[in-house]
Amino acid sequence: MLNNVQKILGYRDIIYNVKTSKFFTYVEGDNYQELDIDAGGVGSGGTADRPSEPETGDLWYDTDLDILVIWNGNDWEPVGGSAVKVPSGPSANRPDPAEEGNLYYDNGINTLMVYHGGSWVPAAPDEIAVLQEIVLQDKVTSAEVVLSVRDGALVVTDPFNESVQEVDLGGTTPDPGNMRAVFINGAGRYAVGQNTLLNTNGLITLEYVNSPGQFFVIDDVSAGGFGVGDRQGFGLVAEDIVDGTNLRGGVAPLSTGNSGGWSFQYSWYYTGGFPYGWTSYFSSNQTPGGAGGGATGAYSGQGNQRNWWDLCGRAGVGRRMRFGIANGTLTQQDGADFTNRLVNQMYVYQEMIDHPDAATLLPTSVRNNGAGWYTQSASTGEYENLGQFPNGKDKGYRFRWSTFGNTVLGQLPYLTGVSDNDQITAASGLSHYVVYDVGATDKTAANSVLATGTIGPNNRLFPQGTTIDLLQFNQPYDFPNTTAANVFDLKYTYVGPVQASPLFVNYPISTVEEITAAGTAVAPLEKLHSEVCEEIRQAVTAYYLVRDFDYNNTALVNNKLSDAILSSLGGQLINLYDAVSNTTADDGSPEGTGGEVLFPQALKDAILQKLSLWMATLPDN
Repeated sequence: MLNNVQKILGYRDIIYNVKTSKFFTYVEGDNYQELDIDAGGVGSGGTADRPSEPETGDLWYDTDLDILVIWNGNDWEPVGGSAVKVPSGPSANRPDPAEEGNLYYDNGINTLMVYHGGSWVPAAPDEIAVLQEIVLQDKVTSAEVVLSVRDGALVVTDPFNESVQEVDLGGTTPDPGNMRAVFINGAGRYAVGQNTLLNTNGLITLEYVNSPGQFFVIDDVSAGGFGVGDRQGFGLVAEDIVDGTNLRGGVAPLSTGNSGGWSFQYSWYYTGGFPYGWTSYFSSNQTPGGAGGGATGAYSGQGNQRNWWDLCGRAGVGRRMRFGIANGTLTQQDGADFTNRLVNQMYVYQEMIDHPDAATLLPTSVRNNGAGWYTQSASTGEYENLGQFPNGKDKGYRFRWSTFGNTVLGQLPYLTGVSDNDQITAASGLSHYVVYDVGATDKTAANSVLATGTIGPNNRLFPQGTTIDLLQFNQPYDFPNTTAANVFDLKYTYVGPVQASPLFVNYPISTVEEITAAGTAVAPLEKLHSEVCEEIRQAVTAYYLVRDFDYNNTALVNNKLSDAILSSLGGQLINLYDAVSNTTADDGSPEGTGGEVLFPQALKDAILQKLSLWMATLPDN
């Protein structure tokens, strides 16, 4: 894991190159400036003692401010862009015990020290650890994701099941349950060995598309080496075909034979000079509407396909393809209407349009309409309504790749037109729950226990001492051994914030640094609380718009609900719950002018019911 030197200094601020034994710092324009640090360590002294003629990248430990600063070419600024505090004091006060990588400024010897190998040593170049991995926070889920590099491939740890996967830039994630005869070769790419049947190998992604204008894109299908004799199939497969609930009279994906297991696909074959769209291996009854499909569009002809492949190479651009759901006339550069059919398309770059050989290698319609996407094949029927996952997300079509053996997938596709991360875990079947007093058998059945805690004395819904667990299952689970009222579904995007809840994590808050760290960690959960409060406030406001009170009754109800309004604006679920609970319904004794009931019991019950649901789903105490 990362040491404290890396955490404090920031990953892009200081880097130690093990080959040159030198420090570098990130500067403007994506460049790195060598730091002037000799074997004696980092210079130090008071603010007035800073070097009068520093060079860009020079470091200085300011003993007046107890911070490490760097000369950016114009001014001295704290390392990391903000005031990074380093503990300081005499030698006798060095932290004990200490962790590998801890920093300490020893003002007895005026030296910045680092704890390394079981002892405190000067923070000279040879004692600073080399970055091996980087911990990032997912902006959507707030989950911790670890990135590292192995044999030139980017490696990312899955924040839910802690598995490690290699991905290409922008890559999607292969479904571990839908991979057959696939391995990662020496170049870090997915490959298939000896194989002669298309439907007995390949991979299917966890991600999926479910709306017009959503596509899987591969920037260069030849990146891994598309050699003579290679045959690769690219396309889409419906979720209910993947899970086997509706095979439509066909075979399952990656199961047997050559044909079937696709909703739509085309296989490319490298023979006769250059690869081209050879044929399709879907079963018509498994395509949208059972209507089949075939080559169509500006690039339906095999000769044009070979020429496209050739010109991509001459122009020095990637052989870019995409597979997804057409969006009417917006799908192809020339405005041809492919309605909402499943399509396979090829991209023509401006460099190809401008190339001297464009006149002979590009179709006239492409030269006239310019750079953009052009269709190679499409289904005859429109994309289908495939139902919903248990979390309410619409099912869709996943990307599938299969071959006739001895072939490499150049790149995993990336998604365009998709902004909803729930389309990833819904497809994988992962389900998450917050559960109170879970049955032992149900807990054992979980794929992973992500967090466990105990209810405190101030919880409004469950008694102190109640156990609470955040559980992950590979598929939706019905908890047969747990009280149904104690089980709450949790969206994928809420998992990270709930894991950081003070109910599950004991945050120290004695120092300024600890308070800041705790607040930062819990902020995503508080943001969700605030969103719930705002949603309820707006719903109640809409209710009173329907009531259409006069000026006097509007003033009376605003005064009556003032505590609740203030709590909702503060974004605190528990405070809002208490404020509403302590506001008396006036059904029996109307408090409005003209006998109007200002705050009926039914409204109070509805608000408390909604608050109770969210307080149990997004717990904090």
